[in-house]
Amino acid sequence: MHRPDYGQDAPGVMRGLAIGGVLLTVLAFASHSIPRKLGVHSNLFWQPAAALLATAAWMVWSSRVGKRRTVRALLDRHAWRGDEAVLDVGCGRGLATIAAARHAHAGHVIGIDLWRSRDLAGNSPQAARANAQAEGLATQISFATGDATGLPFADASFDVVVSMTALHNIPTASGRSRAIEEALRVLRPGGSLLIFDILHTRKYAAFARSAGAQDIWLSRPAVLWALPGWSMAAKSPAST
Repeated sequence: MHRPDYGQDAPGVMRGLAIGGVLLTVLAFASHSIPRKLGVHSNLFWQPAAALLATAAWMVWSSRVGKRRTVRALLDRHAWRGDEAVLDVGCGRGLATIAAARHAHAGHVIGIDLWRSRDLAGNSPQAARANAQAEGLATQISFATGDATGLPFADASFDVVVSMTALHNIPTASGRSRAIEEALRVLRPGGSLLIFDILHTRKYAAFARSAGAQDIWLSRPAVLWALPGWSMAAKSPAST
């Protein structure tokens, strides 16, 4: 039986930190054989080694544990009826998609992504579908390829749009602003926009406000992947 695996975020960064930490640890041990008169002490290596290894471990914890907790808390910002149409933007291997499907048990959830493995290890629609199947929710979920800055859906198609740690991968502020506008466009009047992201979330709130979103809420900062992040919730305009 397939066991759900939601992958490691930023796998290249995590590996680089871990490798750097291991190499510095080796140098710390090796420095004991260097005469002290040369001025090389193990303390030169131990502290940065510990910092790199701790950051790598925090990134693993964030992807395997912290991200799951954050998704649950984020989805709780919507008052679920159970029949919602939901879009997960930048769904990766389906963590938020599947969590939303548990709430929308009589609805349907669509997850879209560009499926880049540098953003998430093993990122593919096949991996996402395998996770949905393993969780017993495959009939409630669809996955497709799609770009957050040009969503392939009609206006007012969804009751909820969720995005978890994805929009920061858009390289420009104008692109991230466009993604917020697109999310609001495909939401039905009064629908919920739910986002957790690192670095830029407060700017997303400003983008959403300028686009007419209402009841905007921002969480306190949380540190996942060794970077500050925020949850954000907003309502699309009640009428257009």
